[in-house]
Amino acid sequence: MRRVTVLVCGEPMRGDDALAQALIDRLHPMTRHLVQVRHVGALMPDDLVDAAGPVIVVDAAAGPSAGEIVDLPLEAIGTPAAPVEIGSSHAIPLPVVIALARGMAGGRLEGRFVGVAGEDWELGAPISDAVRRSLPMAAAHLDHWIRVLAHAPPAEVPSCA
Repeated sequence: MRRVTVLVCGEPMRGDDALAQALIDRLHPMTRHLVQVRHVGALMPDDLVDAAGPVIVVDAAAGPSAGEIVDLPLEAIGTPAAPVEIGSSHAIPLPVVIALARGMAGGRLEGRFVGVAGEDWELGAPISDAVRRSLPMAAAHLDHWIRVLAHAPPAEVPSCA
């Protein structure tokens, strides 16, 4: 069994940007021992490269409709044939961070992005109703991928949900 690094992104004081921690708080207790949780705020390429083993990036997304769950392999984000271009509420767009990390890591990144599309990043705002309604299902996605990545040899990890 491998340990999975979960990178918690976002600013908890900015509305929907607090959803990553909300998802971590909803993890099944049996899954918690499989992860190393790292709070990174704004994701940087080094965060991905320095993670030992598979990684899951958890963050609010910009682009899809508010409340939509976004669950993609890291390999699909930022590639020319990416089916969905996921934005972030941070300064460096997620596709750019992943492309830089992929280059620094010598090619492939093993892991996923799990998040929910947000609508409100105002300082002091609570998590929006649309995002709050999506939290149970998004947490189920996160729990599932932690278990898959922890138990599968790297060559057997599926690339899509």
